[in-house]
Amino acid sequence: MLFIFGVVIGVATFIENDYGTQTARAEIYSARWFEFFLLFFLIVLVYNIQKYKSYKKAKWSMFIFHLSFLVIGIGAGLTRYIGYEGIMHTREGQSS
Repeated sequence: MLFIFGVVIGVATFIENDYGTQTARAEIYSARWFEFFLLFFLIVLVYNIQKYKSYKKAKWSMFIFHLSFLVIGIGAGLTRYIGYEGIMHTREGQSS
């Protein structure tokens, strides 16, 4: 899953470089299939935490590693559905 995720993000980077940010957003980042892929990725992550009982003290480092991916995924979901994009213009020497 992590390899596939890396390939998809790499392809999105090349699309963004060649065709622009809006194209990469429309084709990859805002696509419904990418949303389902990320959701499936998080479900598999939670399943593996449960299956291998990595929350026990003996496997604490592995649990923190996987938990960090889970936190990043939750943050990405919150940003996608609750966040907004804006532009702030600042001139040289001014603060906002």
